[in-house]
Amino acid sequence: MTITRTALALLCTWGTLAPHAQAASYPERTVTLTVPYGAGGSTDGIAREFARLLGQELKQSVVVLNQPGATGTLQLGNLARARPDGYTIGFYSYSTVTFTSQLMKVPYKRDDFTPLGGVAEFSYGIVTAPDSPINNVKDLVAQSKTPKGVFYGVTGAPNNFPFLQLHKLTGGKFDQVTYKSSAESITAVMGKHVDVALQGPSEYAELVRAGKLKFIASASDFRLPWFPQVPTIKEQGYDIGITGIIGVAAPKGIPEDARKTLEAAVQKVVASKPYADFLANEYGIKNYPASSAEFAKLIDQGFVRMADMIKTFDIKH
Repeated sequence: MTITRTALALLCTWGTLAPHAQAASYPERTVTLTVPYGAGGSTDGIAREFARLLGQELKQSVVVLNQPGATGTLQLGNLARARPDGYTIGFYSYSTVTFTSQLMKVPYKRDDFTPLGGVAEFSYGIVTAPDSPINNVKDLVAQSKTPKGVFYGVTGAPNNFPFLQLHKLTGGKFDQVTYKSSAESITAVMGKHVDVALQGPSEYAELVRAGKLKFIASASDFRLPWFPQVPTIKEQGYDIGITGIIGVAAPKGIPEDARKTLEAAVQKVVASKPYADFLANEYGIKNYPASSAEFAKLIDQGFVRMADMIKTFDIKH
């Protein structure tokens, strides 16, 4: 059998192009999104809606895998060790990366991850019993200077930061009572075991609306969407506020095409009106449509800020 030069050239050309024609673009299969807390909480609820919308954007399923434990560091340790192929990504918490990682030994380093963008900015507020004499931050500080002082309920950092800062600024007496869950701290306020608690609005909004709790200040840098009439701590005279931001990251070293695809999809989802409305309506918090570069810069700055916070207030694990 004789093969002409033209036929041979066509065969060679087909052989060169075939592998490229067969190569599929990312993603080819299901992507897993790991979350540092258990099912049923606000972070889990946010993750599931984010995953649903991200899956629509990627045209592949995105499944949520809850990995609670070790103050959020278990999930990040697993993410750092995951195969860097773009099929395992995870929530990446500002406080866990910038604060917890400097307070305790953790199974990861900051450069073990590739940030992909912001997801949500959590809101925080201070609540007290409805018949409490504490109606605002001025009253809170005034009570802190009495022999009794102020007992506050929190689940740990960063919720305790405003009280540590108020103590530093005013010299008042603020005693921390730590609870295992935000619900327990809210119950403690209602039972008057503590004077105030600082948590996210989804934990107490219905109780405030029902008159069973009183909301006295936003501890974020903005007024909370569900309580726009109540000023921030800053508006009440003290330059104090909590940054509670969650982003999403992948293990370091994922393929460039996967990184670009994920970054674009994450930012499109987070900037969308349906997602922003979901966060505001369901949890009273804001979307955080930061690019990967902006989010990485925030983490770097936060690492320095938290190191100073730990040193200034002599915070121990």
